[in-house]
Amino acid sequence: MAYEILKSIVDAEEQALKMKQQAVADAQTLKTQANAQSTILLDNVRKEGLQSIENAAEQAVEDSVMAKQGIRRDAEEACSKIRSQAAGKKEEAIQAIIGKVVGTYGSC
Repeated sequence: MAYEILKSIVDAEEQALKMKQQAVADAQTLKTQANAQSTILLDNVRKEGLQSIENAAEQAVEDSVMAKQGIRRDAEEACSKIRSQAAGKKEEAIQAIIGKVVGTYGSC
């Protein structure tokens, strides 16, 4: 009877040791899997981040091209208005100069 009690104690200790070793092995496997998954997730986040940066840069370039075109169009319109105004005033300026020259030098 004492032998059986001792044997059951030894068996229980061996079983507990095996369970502990299995738990350590399982924990190591989980740790390895978690590390692998975290590496994959980190790589995915980096790729998504880089893609977001590229998309933002492309959008900024498109926006700046459109803004540049708008500025150029506005400048061309302003230049056109100035040319029109200058053409309208050209005849007045010619007449004023002729009047001044003829008025000053014309009555000799």
